[in-house]
Amino acid sequence: MAERVGFIGLGTMGFPFATNILQAGFDLMVYDVRPGPLEALKGKGARLAGSPREVAEYADVMHTAVPHEEHVEAILAGDDGLLAGAREGTVLAIHSSLYPTNMKRIAGEIEASGISVLDAQMSGGARGVESHTLCFMVGGDSAALDRCRPTLETTGKHIFLMGPIGAGALTKIAQNTLTAMHLAVATEGYGFAKAAGIDLEMFQEVIRASAAQSHVADFWLTQWAGRDVRWQYYDVLENALQIGREIGAPLPTAALCQQLLATILSKPTARES
Repeated sequence: MAERVGFIGLGTMGFPFATNILQAGFDLMVYDVRPGPLEALKGKGARLAGSPREVAEYADVMHTAVPHEEHVEAILAGDDGLLAGAREGTVLAIHSSLYPTNMKRIAGEIEASGISVLDAQMSGGARGVESHTLCFMVGGDSAALDRCRPTLETTGKHIFLMGPIGAGALTKIAQNTLTAMHLAVATEGYGFAKAAGIDLEMFQEVIRASAAQSHVADFWLTQWAGRDVRWQYYDVLENALQIGREIGAPLPTAALCQQLLATILSKPTARES
């Protein structure tokens, strides 16, 4: 509990994650480009940073949950970037979903500054963060994970060390590949049940009690049916197919699933941002 904690990126999952860390009694400093989340956490007792550099200069254990690779690069670089404030022996857990080779490259740049890196992928969404049931798939050194584990446990129910840096990102893509398939199947199955006049709430109970059970199908009516996740999982499958080609692991079902997602979920004519 003595270690000082930093959190960069207070978005949909980052804000409740940082809140959990703060409520567990950790000395927390936070940074985000938006003033709203910062002020909200200041009201809960967090210290506010004016830059990623300030977080790195203060914290012993850091987390970042920014959306994409370009955002990770942005918080690292420049005079106000995290690397400018790097201190030997600190730990940074990256929760952004990066392509595995990019995760390795970025981790190498960070570790050259004396910071240990964890490739700490998350599954469970904002609901999982708020209910403290998140699943972490981690790549990196076990000693670094031990340093970071107390803060991860404020939000995660399951923490798996999958191997070296990049293993977390690979695991997340493989896990999301299965989720994408469940999404395509549930869309088709629930659509069939609806067209046949079956009561969908009762049908969902049948799914939960039968061999067709999956998390997506179990919570289709309350969570998944209303989520616009077309391109999120389409792109995950694109990453999986590329990795499959690189390692010689054919993924014919994933390729078909990607086409089904584009069709079943009404692929737009222009790419959605």
